[in-house]
Amino acid sequence: MALFPPVNPISDALIVNRYLTGLSERERKLVVWRITRNCMLVGIISLILGHLVLQLFNLAIPVIQLAGGILICKAGFEGLQDSEAESEHKKSGNRVADGGTFAKIENKIFYPLSFPICLGPGTISVIFTLMASLPSKRDNMVELALSYGVIILAVIILCALIYICCLQGQKLMERLGESGGVVITKLVSFLTFCVGIQIAVTGISKIFHLNIL
Repeated sequence: MALFPPVNPISDALIVNRYLTGLSERERKLVVWRITRNCMLVGIISLILGHLVLQLFNLAIPVIQLAGGILICKAGFEGLQDSEAESEHKKSGNRVADGGTFAKIENKIFYPLSFPICLGPGTISVIFTLMASLPSKRDNMVELALSYGVIILAVIILCALIYICCLQGQKLMERLGESGGVVITKLVSFLTFCVGIQIAVTGISKIFHLNIL
């Protein structure tokens, strides 16, 4: 349950759909599958190698929250502006995107679609927090292995929800219509920007030991 709020598959689907406008059904499924796969890998690797990464780069979780919050703010700000892809779609209607458009989307599959939009620093910080609360190897190896297994299962379930919601994002936007879709897209982009600020401020408050919120 702690992992669901920072992931929020429904909100992710609305944001991702803005990037997938004009793609064919096959291309859309391929992109969504790659996004889901990336999120699953990032989540599981963060759990398994979290301690090692933090020690290797001498990083603290508040620093990750601050940097990730800035990235999310950037993604939300870009969503508030009329992108080149949206302008082309308005001119050409609902035509299927050509290979060049799909190539541009491919370059965005990991960043920003997989990270930080679908699975961002908020989720990684929650995974790190859950990992820190697990029993040590000296206490109970069976309990430790079971705890890791439960968290991995939760990550897999959330990634499955991301896959389903992102595939249904286009149908939802079609029901809303063009004007409704624009309103929802801009609203979600604004909320994404606010989430980025929230995560960044949380990181700042922990770094400087402030009671901001």
